[in-house]
This record gives sequence, structure tokens and C-alpha cells, in this order.
Amino acid sequence: MIFGQGPVGASATILGTALGARVIAVDIENSRLAAARKFGAAATINPRELDAVDAVYELTGGRGTPLALETSGATIAAQTAQDVLATWGRACFIGLGSEVSFSTAQSYKRQMTLLTSWTLSIVEQKRCADFIADRNLPIDDLYSNSWALDDAIAAYEWFDKQSEGKGVFIF
Repeated sequence: MIFGQGPVGASATILGTALGARVIAVDIENSRLAAARKFGAAATINPRELDAVDAVYELTGGRGTPLALETSGATIAAQTAQDVLATWGRACFIGLGSEVSFSTAQSYKRQMTLLTSWTLSIVEQKRCADFIADRNLPIDDLYSNSWALDDAIAAYEWFDKQSEGKGVFIF
């Protein structure tokens, strides 16, 4: 499961699918979920439209997800990522700003692993870039908008909405 389908989460959806994962993409913006399906997500969930925990357990036959990646930085998404983990599941939190908690008495039998990450080493960044290039993955499709510097005001108004892909300034 990949929580958040902004540029980071969408990149993870592309990479996870290319690695053979059955990706379940979660976001509150339907336009981002449509992009996730285009990038190969097997299923999408909008938690504003249905209960994400129930949906995950339905999609996984009641087991929960073995892997979760939280990219949005929203506390509710981070908590949900933890709540839907299968026994022995692993969750990685890379979205900044969220808080998660758990009760050891209620969670110890789940054997979950929770970790954070900030970046890849330069060696891993090169491996990732090579993987993308070797498979001709559609990373250019992450960019949904571009602007000239003269259009900076419109660009930053768009950036503030955070409702679709990624924008870039063209010099």
C-alpha cells in the first residue's frame, strides 16, 4: 500500500508495479488516484469516500497488507498505514509531519516493523535511476504542468492546491 499519490507516492507506485508488486494506492484526490491506476496500481482507495481500513482488509482477504509506504505526512494516513499491516508487516514513513502511536499490549502479536527513511545513498539513487532507464518507466508522466518563470504566480497558486501531479519551471 502506498499512502499519498503526490510525486513521491506516484513514483513509488511506478517503481512498485515495475518490481511486480500489487499496489494499492491511497489518496484523498481522485485525480491522483486516476494517475495511480495509469501508473499500474491494482486498486485505489479514497478515504473520503470509504473506510480505508475496511477496504484494505476486503482487498487482501482479511490479511492486511505486508508492506505500507506513507508519503503524505498526514497523521491519519500514517496511523492507517500502521493499522492495516498484516502480521509481520512492515511500514515505512517518509511523509514529514505525521505522528503515529500504538499500544504494545494490543500490537505485540502482530510482529510489525515500523521505520522511517529520508533518502537513498548515492549508490542506491544510481541503482534506482538505472532501473528506471532500463525499463523505460514513465516518470515524465509525473509532471502534469510546466510554467515559464513569468508565470510563477499562477504556478505557485497551482502548487498550493496539491491536487494533481508535479509541476516544473522551464528555463
